[in-house]
Amino acid sequence: MTAGDIENKRKAPRARVLKGAKIVSLNNWTLIDCVIRDMSETGARLICKDPVAVANEFRLLIPNDNTICSARVVWRREDQIGITFTSEKTRAPARKF
Repeated sequence: MTAGDIENKRKAPRARVLKGAKIVSLNNWTLIDCVIRDMSETGARLICKDPVAVANEFRLLIPNDNTICSARVVWRREDQIGITFTSEKTRAPARKF
């Protein structure tokens, strides 16, 4: 599968970004730092040190935007994961992370 094939399967075009983010487990027990490398309205590509430690479903907190949304892993490769958003972005609650 080529990059062009993957691009054609996407529901929305992705824009290159460089934003710090946090992967928050659904039970709030695990917090993993990551970087968003590209993002669209429907998903994103994340870089993290240990993608195997990331659960299949989680919430993505974007501190700079003060937003949080639910997400699901679509693919994993080396230090990267591709995700699809499973909820709308909402204002992040007050936090201490």
